[in-house]
Amino acid sequence: MKKWSFILASVALSSGTFAQNPELLSRPQGWAQEDLLIRASGYGGTGISLNGLNLKAPYSAHFNADLPVPIYLLSEPEVWTGLKNSSGYPVGTAVYRILPLEDFLQSTARIGTQERYGAGASFFSAGVGGFIDAEKALRVDYDANDFNRYSGGLVLQKITDEWQFDLLATHRQKIFGAQGYYGIPQNIYAEERADDSLLFMSATHGDLDGSFMRVASAFRRFDNEYRIPSSAFSSSVRSYLSSFMAEGRTLEIQHIALYLRGDLEHEGADGTIGNHHRTRGSILLLPEARFERFTLKAGFNSVFQTGESTEWLPQAGIDFFATDNLKFYAAYSETVQQPDFQTLYDADPYRTGNAAIPLQKSQNSELGLHQYLSAALDWRAAVFNRRQHHAADWVKLTAASPTWTAVDLGALDVVGVDAALNYRASDDLCFGLCYQWAVKDSFSVHSGLYELDYPEHLLGFSGEWQMTPELRLFLKQTLQLQSDNPVRTSDDFGFGASLGLQYAPDFADNLLLSLQVDNPWDSDFQAVPGLRPRPTTVVLGVTMSW
Repeated sequence: MKKWSFILASVALSSGTFAQNPELLSRPQGWAQEDLLIRASGYGGTGISLNGLNLKAPYSAHFNADLPVPIYLLSEPEVWTGLKNSSGYPVGTAVYRILPLEDFLQSTARIGTQERYGAGASFFSAGVGGFIDAEKALRVDYDANDFNRYSGGLVLQKITDEWQFDLLATHRQKIFGAQGYYGIPQNIYAEERADDSLLFMSATHGDLDGSFMRVASAFRRFDNEYRIPSSAFSSSVRSYLSSFMAEGRTLEIQHIALYLRGDLEHEGADGTIGNHHRTRGSILLLPEARFERFTLKAGFNSVFQTGESTEWLPQAGIDFFATDNLKFYAAYSETVQQPDFQTLYDADPYRTGNAAIPLQKSQNSELGLHQYLSAALDWRAAVFNRRQHHAADWVKLTAASPTWTAVDLGALDVVGVDAALNYRASDDLCFGLCYQWAVKDSFSVHSGLYELDYPEHLLGFSGEWQMTPELRLFLKQTLQLQSDNPVRTSDDFGFGASLGLQYAPDFADNLLLSLQVDNPWDSDFQAVPGLRPRPTTVVLGVTMSW
């Protein structure tokens, strides 16, 4: 069986960053943008971290799930919630690590339905690498919604016996039709341009599961232009985020270890929404004591933010190891954040922000278990409760409301259950299965677009199967029953799927052919209420490596 660890992602077997992880649900708008949902969250409660550093989009949390980094650089994402997520986003974080890279050189080309075309090239040799890629498509969901994306960047990596150093410099530009996006009427055309630049550096020492030290820093520039021609409306926002993180865990001495973390970030935005800047810092102190059957953790996260009083957030957890393979746990954690600039200050003919939304606080508790039935099979289950103070959503108070308005929902209680099973039979076959049930408080509004629109039941499956030495199959299937929303004109039941095939012919060691099918069952479920989903799409790809 051939090893295609780098080529796999470059051929783009999935339409989104999270398509192969059953625990991560995305809410796509065409191919231009997708929200990340964890445990029935809204888009503002989740995001991505890279080598421990949160890489939120400084202007709009809608782009928190965007990462201008090639997937081939990254590990499979882990989902962090509860105590593990003490320094992450309020609800959950998709956690990525930069992988140790091997030398390679490759080029790829793609063609598909919706007149979709793409091409790219990438390389890595002697610690230096780079990539360039472009893609375009026509009539993605509505006839006027075309899509263009251009990206490129530089990669540097140095690995010694004890350290891994990484440096990334990337840029990505997306230009796309946005008819029907962000809740505007389906018959209203809009267009958007997003320029996303990232400079990222990190250094890691030690084993992340034991004693370690890690630092990371980033500068991210995100510029957004948005137009609604029929209303003669246009907006232009320039935003940036500078961030630094240092964390580590000490060696265990007399059953005691200490986890320390410090974060500092400064973000700003100026343009149509005005001129806004703010700073946030935090210090997390979390001692842990390990005994024969118990691990105890208890500490606090001290958070200061511009215009806010310092928050002292308790963090605590206990693990009980009933056997060598079975763990029961309980955890409590708190996080805080200020709403993104778009929620506070955005204003267009169909949306009105709300600068009065205060600091948002999330109190998270969960009880669960995790068991390894064998080296190849494990499962987990948890009951969780989340109280979000000053949770926000874009709502219409009545059916006659002409605009979506950002509203402070006050205290929002969320109760749920989630479970997951992972099985790796061999290098040729593995799959994951997850289930989630959640219920939220009801509010006297006509409809909510994000926080109040969520999957009450979610069943996800993803798997990979090396059918023959030359042929590999990828599949993700999601079944979800969404909360009732009068704006959604489709059924509340969705069955989205993504299917991929790779063929590596034995007569050509440097050739890989791929087939990707999104929405193969032609589901009409509206992930964003009122927005027409993408039809069934097919993409063929070819990759050459040297």
